[in-house]
Amino acid sequence: MKINLLTIVLCIVTSSVVHAQSGIDSLLQVLDRKIQDKDLFFKQKEDRILGLKAQRNALMKSSDKGYHFNFALFNEYRTYVSDSAIHYLNMNRTIALELKDENKWNESTIALANLFVGLGMHMEAADLLGSIQSATLENDLRLPYAIAYRELYLGMGKYTQHTQARSSYWTQANHFNDMVRNLAPAMSEEHLRIVEKKFRLQKQYVDALKVNDERLRLTSPNQLGYALVTFHRSLIYREQGDVENEKKYLALSALSDIQLAIRDNASISVLANILMQEDDINRAYHYICFSLDNIKAYNTRIRSSEILTIQAIIDREYQRKNEQKSQQLKGLLLLVSILSVMLVISVLYVYKQLKKGRAYANKLADAIQELASFNSKLHDMNQELASRNLEVAEANHLKEEYIAYFLGECSIYITKLDNYRKMVNKKMQERQYEELARMTRDNSLKDEELKELFANFDRMFINLFPDFVDQVNSLLSKEEQIVLKKGEVLNTELRIFALIRLGIVDSLEIANFFGYSINTIYNYRTKMKNRSRVSREDFEGRVKEIGAFT
Repeated sequence: MKINLLTIVLCIVTSSVVHAQSGIDSLLQVLDRKIQDKDLFFKQKEDRILGLKAQRNALMKSSDKGYHFNFALFNEYRTYVSDSAIHYLNMNRTIALELKDENKWNESTIALANLFVGLGMHMEAADLLGSIQSATLENDLRLPYAIAYRELYLGMGKYTQHTQARSSYWTQANHFNDMVRNLAPAMSEEHLRIVEKKFRLQKQYVDALKVNDERLRLTSPNQLGYALVTFHRSLIYREQGDVENEKKYLALSALSDIQLAIRDNASISVLANILMQEDDINRAYHYICFSLDNIKAYNTRIRSSEILTIQAIIDREYQRKNEQKSQQLKGLLLLVSILSVMLVISVLYVYKQLKKGRAYANKLADAIQELASFNSKLHDMNQELASRNLEVAEANHLKEEYIAYFLGECSIYITKLDNYRKMVNKKMQERQYEELARMTRDNSLKDEELKELFANFDRMFINLFPDFVDQVNSLLSKEEQIVLKKGEVLNTELRIFALIRLGIVDSLEIANFFGYSINTIYNYRTKMKNRSRVSREDFEGRVKEIGAFT
């Protein structure tokens, strides 16, 4: 009876898992089709924008109505093309000045500051919000004003490199978050979002999901808020370790973004990262490229200036893997040839024995059996050879896509450099020397670019060597294991030895890549050798042997 009950339970669990996996696969197939149809959704968005522009142009003489249509155009462009969104908000600020309407001025300024925060333009956003007299704000603007300041300090806290400043920013963010919670109606989206986040951070996941259910009732897949609500739901499932539900709601969020032509999205890139870890490389790469295309069209931030370095490393690695595949194929061909010779020898031997008469009948039967065995092995080898050929073809295909992608990025970066040169030349002609001096003293752009460089390098490297961290830890003493922080793919130590794994062993080259001194790189290498459970002399050699193929 107990055995039958256990069998029934196992069948139910297995059926549920298979059904869930089938549902995710179907959802991803729908997402694939929607990405193919993206131009249709962009066309629908452009048609709405053209309609609003036509109505606006018909009412050009009315500043008040023009203000209304400018805001409608801003809302269309806000998640579509950031430059256009900024343009229409600036037009509204000009209208507010002409009308001497302080409320319209404050409304447009708050919206522009909020947009700047999303674009990473924190200093500009802070200047805009600082120009507002909060005491004169009307009641309907106090909530968006508090939200803008909360998002500003959250962004500054996230990206600052100054520890003490970060603590101050978090404190300010919490202050304005409390203000938002007090101003927002109890069952409003903004209030429920704060409550849900609090439950999630306190690991009260059941309560967080209940609040998210309430948020879902307030929206639908054809509304802007749906993608954000489902994205937040995926965060809850991620912290619970429920990968299938995390993928499900990331896919639902991405579907909503695509159908509403929202280019400023996060869900599809997070989903691509999960698929990459699950070895669904083709789909993950397709999603990442789609996400990057959206980011470039939305114009949210400058791409990495060091992308050429990553492209060269990936190119060399794929060439090495192709050479490795070729060597394996040569070995298989040699083995097939040997088996073929053995087959011929066996056939000749059987033929010779047949001539000697029936006395050798039993030996002939054994030879026939041996021949069948050789034929079976030959068949297996042919199948293996065909499989290897497919792997090489797939590797070449991925290599071509990666190279094409990175060459395209290089072309974009060259264009950006030329635009930057033109901007500098223009400022020199206009004698804006102080502005140029300020720009050259500011290292934030370099720091952001380096951070993005390392993030791209980490992602591409782990794609090539998915078990690299575990393999390195296997070479270290038990008490010296490397534990990555939350959100980290590689830390500095692992990144240095990732370069060594790719054949870059010269400390000067590694130092140039990181912007460190040679002594710093030497110290990192020495410390890692001291932590090794194998001999210091063999450690780096063992790291070089780590590979994704065996």
